[in-house]
Amino acid sequence: METQERREREKEKRRQDILDAARRLFWDNGYASTTMPQIAEAAALAPGTLYLYFPSKSALYAELLVEGYDLLLERMQAEVSLGASVRQRGEALVDVFFQFARDYPEYFDIIFFVIQSETRGAVSDALEPGQVKRLHAREDACKAVAAEVLERAGYDGSPGELQTTVDAMWSMLVGAVFVFRKTGKKRFAAVAGQAKRVLLDAVFRGG
Repeated sequence: METQERREREKEKRRQDILDAARRLFWDNGYASTTMPQIAEAAALAPGTLYLYFPSKSALYAELLVEGYDLLLERMQAEVSLGASVRQRGEALVDVFFQFARDYPEYFDIIFFVIQSETRGAVSDALEPGQVKRLHAREDACKAVAAEVLERAGYDGSPGELQTTVDAMWSMLVGAVFVFRKTGKKRFAAVAGQAKRVLLDAVFRGG
């Protein structure tokens, strides 16, 4: 039993080593310029061993995206639930998004910047339908947290309008982080604070 447990731990560690190596390479070089042999070398594995864990580069890339979304979703659900009022839930929602960007810059870049900066043919067309479906489900789950907060604030628009508002919030938060990346860490608090005030005043009135 101990031998089996040790093998499982070693297998999980090797899988994580692969994901860590792939994350660095995708972040530094982009999807199109990163190869499976490069990832195998960075993870100190033979290429054949790498394929035992991930059958393709797109599968590896999709797994990193899913991991990032899962981390963000977990934080959003935990922090938003702590707010006693709608306004506090809204504040927690914005704070956790910015904190995620600071705590997990690699995941944030992969989710919000790297995949958007690549040509569609390099990334989107490489992903399998099942992989794309998983990613959409994760993003929808994150946005559903924001939608719930809006509904609790008394949002009375149609479902389509609610979705549009959530998408606008999402874009604004990503844009604020982009400004932070261009201006440096010293201005992060100022940029995040201003974005938070504008967003909350716009969509959480009366909460």
